[in-house]
Amino acid sequence: MPIKKLFNQAATLSASLLFFCSCSRKEEAVIFVTARLEGRISAEPEPSLKGSRTGGIAVFKNLYKGESRPKLALDMGNWLSETSEGHIMGAQAVLDCMDAVPYSAASPGYNDLAFPTRELEKLAKTASFPLLASNLYLKSSNKKPDFLRSFAILETGGRKIGVFAITVADPHKANQPKNLLNYRLEKESYEIEKALKALKDGGAKITVMLLNINPKTAAKPEFYRKFLEKLPRTDLIITDEPSLKKPFKSGKSWVVPSGRGPRVARICLYLEPDTGAITSIDWNLLALDKARYGEDPDALAVVNRHLHSVTRYMGRRLGFLSTDLPLRDGVKSPVGDFTAACMKRWARSNAALLVNSDLAAGLSSGPVTVGDIHKVMPYDTSVVFVKIRGAELAEALEDKLLSDISVSGLRIIDGENGIKSVETDYGPLVPGRVYHLAVPDSIVNNKDYPILPNAMEFANSKRLLREILGWCFSLRKVSNPKNTGTKGTE
Repeated sequence: MPIKKLFNQAATLSASLLFFCSCSRKEEAVIFVTARLEGRISAEPEPSLKGSRTGGIAVFKNLYKGESRPKLALDMGNWLSETSEGHIMGAQAVLDCMDAVPYSAASPGYNDLAFPTRELEKLAKTASFPLLASNLYLKSSNKKPDFLRSFAILETGGRKIGVFAITVADPHKANQPKNLLNYRLEKESYEIEKALKALKDGGAKITVMLLNINPKTAAKPEFYRKFLEKLPRTDLIITDEPSLKKPFKSGKSWVVPSGRGPRVARICLYLEPDTGAITSIDWNLLALDKARYGEDPDALAVVNRHLHSVTRYMGRRLGFLSTDLPLRDGVKSPVGDFTAACMKRWARSNAALLVNSDLAAGLSSGPVTVGDIHKVMPYDTSVVFVKIRGAELAEALEDKLLSDISVSGLRIIDGENGIKSVETDYGPLVPGRVYHLAVPDSIVNNKDYPILPNAMEFANSKRLLREILGWCFSLRKVSNPKNTGTKGTE
């Protein structure tokens, strides 16, 4: 064979191989996403995994640093827990632990928008990563908070990935402004268009939306399709809504679930080398199994520092009880009667009442600690001062929703067909007289309870019922305050 012909064939073969390799080669980038940590910064037993300890920032960091491909770590907020420990640690502890990874960016969840402006600003300024909230405005000024960012352009593996965050208060009423206590959520479509334009102008080749959904609502797949159909394309939409179980494609956009609690979503993006466009994705939901991944020692040190602080605080002694106060003793709640007496004494009111279902545990005789009080009332409940006329109070007490209550300062006698009589410490309830009550805010906030529509006025003391119980123990004069109220038959 002539040398020239042989050379041409070799050149053709080489070019073909190069063409094949360039077509088959795909670049990859991995995005890890957590959400709704809710104060869970350490590994805890997981019943669904036969008691294996899962979750925690230290476990996640070990998994994250073991990933060799270009990567990002994102979080979708809802940092506070409904547990006592979560309330005590606060969101700052969660973000401190996240800094130890460190995360690339995060967005406050819907529940985090209950934070006062100053608290959210402190979180944003102390975090080493940007906090994103694209459609969030200050209610007082109708301006975007300068301590939050509408978007961020993150770089990994030489690729610019643009990330922004949208919060939806109600999927059934999407694209409508929503006023919250301290903030205002603007129409999502307007802010999405602004964020995408800014990201494109900034050179982002891939766009990612963190779509936070109010945990008290649910969104079906149809919501995402309808929500996205009239918007400019976002390459990847990540949602923290738990009813979405697996990824799907809506038009040219991928919609994928985040991880939640002790699980993390690992999203592998397969990219076209020349354009950086996403050609396909691979999604996995991984349990943060401590036995499998281990714990990063540096992150664990940060986690343990916060846990030890909580342990010390919960162990503080408040006082001493001479007798047990169980949650239930027949139809009565001794710990409820004790709490009502404390409320009345602290508020200097004519009476106090609370719904026994607000209480979670009793108190044992002996030393009483902060942790014991938190077990009685694991949720934040403040005391509200209520002014109500005697006739309206008697009418409210007739309601079946207030049938299981503890009272102080009132003697409620049940008859065959309802309440037979109501007496105060100073005699029968007078219909036209105005009485001062102390009640938990749960009674006022729940529209089904009859106190609110019947009251003349009310004011929140902004003092937690747990704090008032602590105050009661701190008096040291009486270990069991006298309860002058009863409810029952003669």
